[in-house]
Amino acid sequence: MNVAAIDIGSNAARLYICSFFNDGDDRARIKILEFVRVPIRLGEAVFQEGSISEAKQLDLAKMLEAFKILMELFQVEDFRACATSAFREARNGQAVSDLLAEKTGISIEIISGQEEAELIYKAHQGALEEGKKVLFVDVGGGSTEISLLHGEKQLASRSFDIGGVRMLDGKVSEEQWRQMKSWLKAVVKPMAPDYALGTGGNINKLFDLMDLKQGKFATLKQLSTTHDYVSSFPLEHRIKNLGLNPDRADVILPACEIYMQVMKAADVNRVTVSGLGLKEGIVSGLLEKHYHTVIKRFQGNERFSIH
Repeated sequence: MNVAAIDIGSNAARLYICSFFNDGDDRARIKILEFVRVPIRLGEAVFQEGSISEAKQLDLAKMLEAFKILMELFQVEDFRACATSAFREARNGQAVSDLLAEKTGISIEIISGQEEAELIYKAHQGALEEGKKVLFVDVGGGSTEISLLHGEKQLASRSFDIGGVRMLDGKVSEEQWRQMKSWLKAVVKPMAPDYALGTGGNINKLFDLMDLKQGKFATLKQLSTTHDYVSSFPLEHRIKNLGLNPDRADVILPACEIYMQVMKAADVNRVTVSGLGLKEGIVSGLLEKHYHTVIKRFQGNERFSIH
């Protein structure tokens, strides 16, 4: 059974197509079939003007039409499309979502920051180190979702309108920083997180630049050193010399600053990455929805797998 997740963020949109299958022992498994990332930079218009421009609406429609064709080619049976900070904040967000559904047949859910955090957590269920308190930090283009988790229990969770694209546009106020730091110091720090787990494309790219694999840790000092190293290059040299995508080369620095500020306020010195994020959380939700169908569809076969 093939499914898809569409994640429409403030910096980029992603299409993630996966296959669910019974591994032969009546356990549902996931295989990635296709991944497409489109640097649509939706937040630029929204954080400056407060709405999704007509030009961005046309880009979104073209993108969704392309996603629809790919889903048809991969014979996708179910999908979920979620939009985050930029759509949440745009005064015409719901109207644009309705228009796109009419044009493309793809309904976009505008999810809250809390639901965004919960979906990201869902992607990591069963993958967290037992007995440890983990500070989840997801830095996007328009918002940062923070959760403190202890096993299956969520101890605290908040979403803040602080993101990489929003910082580039000068739309993060001192009051917003104060609110986030105050909450971290008052609520999270006293519970003494063991380490931070960063999600999102920017922290994954920072780990690449530090030559660190998933599961390894970076210290706050290493993040600071990498930030200074990247900032020493002009924008065009970050693209040419460091191999950063054009839409990543500018936003990676403010994103890094957010991770560092969160870690400092929470008194956490180590951060790791998983490579998982919202799109994987959406897929995990779809697997829960179709679990019994996947198991029953291939029951009786001695073995079923996808190569």
